[in-house]
Amino acid sequence: MLARLLLITQCLLVLAIGVLGIDKTYRLRGTIIPNEVLKDVSQIATRATAIVNGGAQRGFIQSDGSFVVDNLELGDSLLEISAVDYAFPKIHVRISLKEDGDDAAGNGRASVAARFVQVGSEWSEDTPLLGYPLQIGASGKYDFFTPRQGFDIVAMFSNPYMLMVGASLVAVFLLPKLQANMDPEALKELQNKS
Repeated sequence: MLARLLLITQCLLVLAIGVLGIDKTYRLRGTIIPNEVLKDVSQIATRATAIVNGGAQRGFIQSDGSFVVDNLELGDSLLEISAVDYAFPKIHVRISLKEDGDDAAGNGRASVAARFVQVGSEWSEDTPLLGYPLQIGASGKYDFFTPRQGFDIVAMFSNPYMLMVGASLVAVFLLPKLQANMDPEALKELQNKS
């Protein structure tokens, strides 16, 4: 009997939350656009995702470059595009309710304000707003491979290990010649000290 009462109470609570819109969430839309860095958007579609707040919500990039991130709440968020080969700018997204946007049911319409942000700096209102739905272009391409360097004699002799080897070789070959040219009395005194 108590279990049924608890189940009915939970069902009524879930229904009340749905009807009253207490857990209202919003959707963020955007598109990856081609530019000089990324000429064909379909190159990244299978491996790229749109990440909000470090992975709390995600959206997958479609083959045409579009993405949708669901379940966003009102307030500030950080949008990042995660791709293997390309770098994208980070975007500060602020979702707020429009004051004049109430519909007949009393639900407010959401407004999205988005700005580019520098990582490690404060979110500033001075940067220009981006259009909505967002249009984001790649800012750079990652290069994971560096070409092998050829032989360089200057680089070889500027290596500290080679400098130590060179000094040792100089000592091995020049010290006996210096001893041969020494004064016999100074040589005898040096041998007595050691």
